[in-house]
Amino acid sequence: MTNSAWGQQRTLQKNLCDQPSGRVYSTGDRSLKSGRYLCLGERISPQNGSAVKVLCFLNRKFLYLKQSTIFNAQICAPPPNEAVQCSVLNIVPCPHDYKGPDDEKNAPIVTSPYGSSIINNRPQISWRSVADADSYTVVLKGNGVEWEADVKNTTTLPYPQEQKELQYGNTYTITVISNHGDQPLNSSPLVVHLLPVNDVQQISDEVKQINDLGLSADEAAFRDLDAIYMSKLLLDESIKTLIARVLAGSQNPTLYRLLGDRYLGALLPDEAEQTYTIAAQLALSSGKTSELSKVQSGLKLVKWLKSP
Repeated sequence: MTNSAWGQQRTLQKNLCDQPSGRVYSTGDRSLKSGRYLCLGERISPQNGSAVKVLCFLNRKFLYLKQSTIFNAQICAPPPNEAVQCSVLNIVPCPHDYKGPDDEKNAPIVTSPYGSSIINNRPQISWRSVADADSYTVVLKGNGVEWEADVKNTTTLPYPQEQKELQYGNTYTITVISNHGDQPLNSSPLVVHLLPVNDVQQISDEVKQINDLGLSADEAAFRDLDAIYMSKLLLDESIKTLIARVLAGSQNPTLYRLLGDRYLGALLPDEAEQTYTIAAQLALSSGKTSELSKVQSGLKLVKWLKSP
C-alpha cells in the first residue's frame, strides 16, 4: 500500500470514533492491520498462535492479546499515577498562587528540564530571566556529580562537556542563582530524577517501534510518543518532542492543546497560556469544536492559577 493510500485509510479509520483510543502494532489479528487506529468497543481477534500487540493511548501501555478481546475501558483504564500531575482533569496538584511570595517572584525559575523525571543524562538547563541580574550561577549536586558554572548574557546552559554525566537511577538538584555584581539576588531549585537504565532502554525500544511504523510526525508526537513518554511521566521528552513539531510548522490544534496540557503538568502556566491561545485559534479556524472545548478548559485553569 502506498503512503498516501495508507494515510487515507488511517483517516477513515480515525473517523470511526470521535477519539481513537489505541493502535495496532502487529499483524497478528485476523483483519486489523498494523498501524490501524483502535476505538473502544472494537474486537481484537488474534490468529491461532499469534499475539496482537496494541498500544493503548489511555493507559499508555503496550498490550499483548492472545485471545479474542473487546478493546474497552477496562483493559485500557488511565493510570493511577496521573493524579500527581497538574491538569484540567485533576487540579489538586496545581499550586493556586504559582508565583509564590513576593520575594520569590523574581526567582530564576528553572524551566528546563521540564518536570521531575528525565532520561537525558546531559540535559540542557534553562531558566527565567531576572530583571536586575547581570549573571547567573548554575549549581548541580547529586550522587557522584557536583559542579557549578557561571553564566552571562543568556538563560540557557548546555550541559558542560567537561563534567561527568548524570548517573541513571539517581536524583539531582539543579539550582540557578541570579547575581548582580558580586551579590546573589535569588535562587530557584529543581529536583530531577534520572530513570533507571532498564526503564531508559524500554523507552528507547518503544520509541523505535513507533518510528518504524511510519506515522506522520504530528500524529506520532501527540498520540504514540506522548503516550510512551508519559507512561513514565517524562514531561521533558514529551514537551521537547511537541516543541519540535511546532518549530517544524505544525498547524494541528490537538498538538498545541496537548503541549499546553504538558506545560501545565510542568507547572509553567505562562507557557501553557501562550500555547492554548494558539490551539484555540487553530481549532476555531478548522472547526474542531471538541478540541476548542478542551482548550477552553485549559485556559480556565490557567486563569485560576494566575489569579490573586
